[in-house]
Amino acid sequence: MNIKTLPLLFGAAALLAGTSTAVIAQELQRGASVLDRPRPELDPLGIRQGGFLIFPKIELGTTYDDNVFASDTDEEGDFLFQVLPSVAVQSDFNRHQLRFGAGADIGRYADNTSENYVDYFVTGGGRFDITGESAVSLDLAHRKLHDDRGDPDTPDAAAEPVEFTRSGAELEYTQRFNRFLTSFSLGAENEDYDDVASIGGINLDQDDRDNWAYTATGQIGYDLSPGYRPFVRLTYIRTEYDEGTLPPDSDGYEAVVGTTIDLTSLLTGEVFAGYLSRDYDEEVYGDFTGVAYGLSLDYAVTQLTTISGDVSRGIEEGFGTTPNPRDRSTFQIGVDHELLRNVILSARAEYRIDDYESTDREEDFYLLQAGATYTLNRNFYLRGTYTFSRRDSNQAGDDYDRNLIALRLGAQL
Repeated sequence: MNIKTLPLLFGAAALLAGTSTAVIAQELQRGASVLDRPRPELDPLGIRQGGFLIFPKIELGTTYDDNVFASDTDEEGDFLFQVLPSVAVQSDFNRHQLRFGAGADIGRYADNTSENYVDYFVTGGGRFDITGESAVSLDLAHRKLHDDRGDPDTPDAAAEPVEFTRSGAELEYTQRFNRFLTSFSLGAENEDYDDVASIGGINLDQDDRDNWAYTATGQIGYDLSPGYRPFVRLTYIRTEYDEGTLPPDSDGYEAVVGTTIDLTSLLTGEVFAGYLSRDYDEEVYGDFTGVAYGLSLDYAVTQLTTISGDVSRGIEEGFGTTPNPRDRSTFQIGVDHELLRNVILSARAEYRIDDYESTDREEDFYLLQAGATYTLNRNFYLRGTYTFSRRDSNQAGDDYDRNLIALRLGAQL
C-alpha cells in the first residue's frame, strides 16, 4: 500500500456524505460532530449524587491482530481479549466546574501471554469562575501505559512491552477584556519508564527515557468579526532527562499566529503558522529551527455527516539504542455519518512522517480505519472496527504491515 490508497477513503467519505435518510436528526450544536450530537432517547442518564452526575461504563472486547510483534519478517497472529471499566464524574453547578475520571484497560492474549498488560488512568480537574470574564482551571492526570510493539522507540529485543507512567498537571488562567481574550498556562509532565528484560534475559535499561517537561504558554486573541478570532500564541518548553551519558535536554520555542474559525457552526476550528526551534544542551544533537504549522477543522457537510481534519508538526525526543530526536509531521482526516438514529459509521486516515535529526533514519506511517457503532438502547452498544497500519522505513527490518479486527460490547448507565 502507498499514499495513493488514501483517496479510496476520501471517496468513501464523499459517498457517506451523500447518503440520504428519513430520520430527522436533532440539530447539530455549534462545533459539534455527529458523534457528539445529543440523542436524548439513547444517551446514558448517569447517576445523580447531589450536585454531581456519575457515568459508569464497561466494555468487553476482542481483537484479532495478524502481526502482534509488528515484525517485518516473522508475522504472528493472535487474539486479544480486553476488559475496559471506567467512570466519569462531572459537576452540575450553575457556576464553577469539577470533573473526575478513572479507568483501566486489561488485555490478555490467547497465545502470546508475554504481551499481556494492565493499563489505567486517573484524572481530575475543575474550573473556578472568578468573574463572568475570568476563570482559573486546573487539570491533573496520572496514567500507567505500555509501548505498543509498533512504537518506533520500543526496543526490538524486549521480551515484553515496556511499561511506563505519565503524570502531569496544567494550570490555566483566562481573562476577557472587551473583544480581547487572553490566556496563560503553566504545565509539568513526568514520564517514568520501567526496565525490561530482553529475549535473551539481559536487562534493558530504560532510565535514560525518564524525563520532565515544563511548559509555559501565553495567547491573546481578538474578536475581529463573527466567526473569526485571530490570535498570537507563544510557547516555551523545557525538557530534562533524569539519566544518560548525553541526555537530550533542550529548550523549545514556538511562536505562531492564527485564527479560530466558526462559520455558522458549519466549519469550526483553528489554523496557525509560525516558527519553532529546539536548542539542545549537548551539541551532538544539533539545534533545530523550522516552520510551525497546525490545523484543526470540523466541517458539518450535512446534519448527518461531519468531516474532521488535523495537521500538526513538532519536534519529539525519539529513542532507539541512543536518543535520537525526530521532526514529526502528522496529517489526519476522519468522517462520521449517522446512517440511522442508532447507527454511526466512521472512517479515518492518518499519514505521519518522522525525520530523525541525529541519524539518516526516516519513516512513513500510514493508517486506515473504518468502523460502525450500533446503539441498542441508552445502556448497551456494539462497536466494530477494522484497522490497517503500515510503517515504511529506510532502516532494514523496521517495515511492517498490520491488520486488526476488533469488536466491543459496551454497557453504561
